[in-house]
Amino acid sequence: MAAAVRPQRIPTLSVEGRRVVLRPQPVDVGWWSSDEARGRIGDSFLYAGYADGRVLISAFRFDLSEVPRAAFVRAARLTLHGLRDNRLDRDVPATWTVQFIDPDAIDRFVQATFQEIFNAPADITLLPSLAPQDLGEGTVNTWELGPSDRVYLSFALAAGKEAYILRILGPTGGAETLFAWDSGIGPLSQGDGPVLELILGEAPETPPSSPTPTPIVATATPTPANILTRAAQAATATAVALTTGTYTPVPPNVVTPTPIAENVATVQAIAALQGLPPVVVHTPTPANGATATAQALYATAVALTTGTYTPVPTDAVTPFVITPTPVPENVLTAVAQRAQGDPLPKTPLPYNAVIATPTPTPYVVTATPTPENRATAQYLAAYATAVAATTGTFTPTPPNMVVVTPTPPPQPLAQAGVPLIQYLDELPPTPTPTPVPPTPSVLPAYFVGKILFLSDREGREGLFLLEPDTGRLARVNARWPYDLARQRETRSPDGRLSVVVRNDHRGIPEIYIYDPEYNAYRLLTKTTGMSYDPAWSPTGEWIAFVSQETGNDEIFIIRPDGSEMRQLTRNSWEWDKHPSWSPDGRQIVFWSNRETGRPQLWIMEVDGSNQRRLLDSPYQDRNPVWAK
Repeated sequence: MAAAVRPQRIPTLSVEGRRVVLRPQPVDVGWWSSDEARGRIGDSFLYAGYADGRVLISAFRFDLSEVPRAAFVRAARLTLHGLRDNRLDRDVPATWTVQFIDPDAIDRFVQATFQEIFNAPADITLLPSLAPQDLGEGTVNTWELGPSDRVYLSFALAAGKEAYILRILGPTGGAETLFAWDSGIGPLSQGDGPVLELILGEAPETPPSSPTPTPIVATATPTPANILTRAAQAATATAVALTTGTYTPVPPNVVTPTPIAENVATVQAIAALQGLPPVVVHTPTPANGATATAQALYATAVALTTGTYTPVPTDAVTPFVITPTPVPENVLTAVAQRAQGDPLPKTPLPYNAVIATPTPTPYVVTATPTPENRATAQYLAAYATAVAATTGTFTPTPPNMVVVTPTPPPQPLAQAGVPLIQYLDELPPTPTPTPVPPTPSVLPAYFVGKILFLSDREGREGLFLLEPDTGRLARVNARWPYDLARQRETRSPDGRLSVVVRNDHRGIPEIYIYDPEYNAYRLLTKTTGMSYDPAWSPTGEWIAFVSQETGNDEIFIIRPDGSEMRQLTRNSWEWDKHPSWSPDGRQIVFWSNRETGRPQLWIMEVDGSNQRRLLDSPYQDRNPVWAK
């Protein structure tokens, strides 16, 4: 990794071959926050780090449609430019890493959620990671990709992958520190977005069909028998890393065989390894003419787009499915089975046997209590020893386990001694102690007509109140007024119906009207992009919502019967979100990043006219709710 300040020229890769420079499109770059489901696509910054109790990550996508299929990558380099370090704490020991993630794990980049980006498996991690001293505004970070990294890039091209997707991860907790690179998009960008340079060898004149991956069979690493073995293995790995180098990353086509195969892929790998006849899944005979026609049309489409199917070998066999032997339900049953023995010889299983694994059901367990006395602790130790001697060591906690935890006692939503409302122009040096009021179920009348919103104006996100007539601001020291006001947003004026967001048959979020009396959903919007943030007007005539129908987030209104959908806001790349109606239904407050590049409160008339900034703020103000 080389770091330099602009305008230093980055040397050209000296390897011979065709040079390809990839840059992400505006819809293929963004950042995500752990407190929001959707990402900030097309923003100027690529944030990564931990701030205000939130984890921020970034990702960007390089389209491969113009890169020749099956071309071998001879050299590759990734370049990022630092853009903002005002919240970077250089005294915090933290690291930032860049990873290529599995593009198949992300269905639609523009609609990806924080969890999808954060949990996507990392195919390779670029080395070295970055420390605070490697970061800064105007600093250039570059990575020259090594041989194993280039093999991964070449394999993706040969496999017909549509894109490379990269993720930037920073610290996810502890002391707060945050850094942002340039996305190359938006008004605050310096035009220095992520760049991936590739030097390619000659590609074949005719692109090959998508290959059938040949599995690499590897044996499973046994679990350490005790803590001493585990410590020895860790020390050995450290010694290898210091003397020889880090272990080669596991390639994506590795298959680990189990003693009895648990899936067809493992059976096929064993057959390929031992030179036995290949194992293929039996294709059932179509049940009717329509099914046969559909299968023929599908095969034709695959042949035209991907390549003809690989013919089934003449000596192929089908998998042999067996049911698993039930596991003893307790240690006493295991002892009895061992004492009884197995009088019958076991018939060896054929190589194409597959053990039928039942669909896992959640394990509901309670937390293990701390032993109340020494006798209980000794009994538990003796029981664990008996299990280890007869059945084996305890099985690791299964991934589908659900731990039942007791409901925590209710906590007060406001700190003792702090009033619920504090106007910013009347903040006393020391708040006068007042008792904490109980949380009501109905929004107090005082809040009606006020605008509640979230802001970072005090260094971290908090709840604030704006009087739209006077412009006075107040801090709200409890969350419940905002939650009660938001509940009103999605309900019809008579309280009988509500608007909700659900995925339609295409998997795209749309607005539905829900009738709880009949537990029925009626599709309201039918857009090409996702729609969300619905708010029902107090008069009942309109429903406001946000949609990506035009390519970026804009505010629309629609009649409850689905007629007269109207677009109220129009931007080139900026987005407008979170509409909320005034109590008389004549105006809409929302937040937008237009003009400033950061979330600000805006207001407009119901027909979209007279759009103006409601609050001139140097902070990030978002998610307004006009209390009704």
